[in-house]
Amino acid sequence: MKPKYWGLLATLLLFLIFIVLSLKFESTTYLYVASVCPILVVPFLPDIRSNQYIKPKGNGAVRLISMENKDGGDTDFLVILFEPGYVKWNGGKLFFNLSDNMKDVYVKPDPFAATLTVLKYDLFKHRRKKHWIGISLSQLQQRTEQLSYTTNEVNRLIIRTSDIEELLQTNFKQPASVGQQVGA
Repeated sequence: MKPKYWGLLATLLLFLIFIVLSLKFESTTYLYVASVCPILVVPFLPDIRSNQYIKPKGNGAVRLISMENKDGGDTDFLVILFEPGYVKWNGGKLFFNLSDNMKDVYVKPDPFAATLTVLKYDLFKHRRKKHWIGISLSQLQQRTEQLSYTTNEVNRLIIRTSDIEELLQTNFKQPASVGQQVGA
C-alpha cells in the first residue's frame, strides 16, 4: 500500500478508537479528541478532482492515435480524440499512457472539430507511473480565451511526438514549489 493510504487508515483507526473510548468511559474528552480526527484525515484523502486519466481501451469515448508524416519529416504527431465534454477542464491535469496509442488508424475529417495544440511546456511526466504523460489543463484553458471556441467544444488535442520524446529523455526532478528550498 502507498504511504498516503496508510495515513488514511491510521487516522480512521484513531477516530474509531476514540469513539469507542468515549462510549466506554463516558468521557467528553475522548469525544472531543475524536471530533478532531476527521480534520486529520483530510491531508490523506485522494485528490480526485485534480487528476484525470485517459484509458481508451475501456471505452470508445477517447482514442490516442499516432500520425506519421508521409514526407519523412520530423513532424509526427500524437492526436487525442475525445467526445466534447469528456475532459473535465476544471481539473488540473490530464494523464495518458503512451502504450495506449494506435497507429495506422484512419481519422475521418470533421468540419466541426475544435483542436488544441499541446506545447512541450504543457507536458510533464507522472511522478510514479512510467510512460504516463500529463497535460496541464489550466495552461490550455488560458490559451483558449483568445479563440473563437470554448474548451467545452474541443474534441482533439494534438502533440508533437518530438516534444514527448524530449520529455521522456530528461531525467531531472520537478522544480521545488514556491516556498521550498533546494539543498545543494
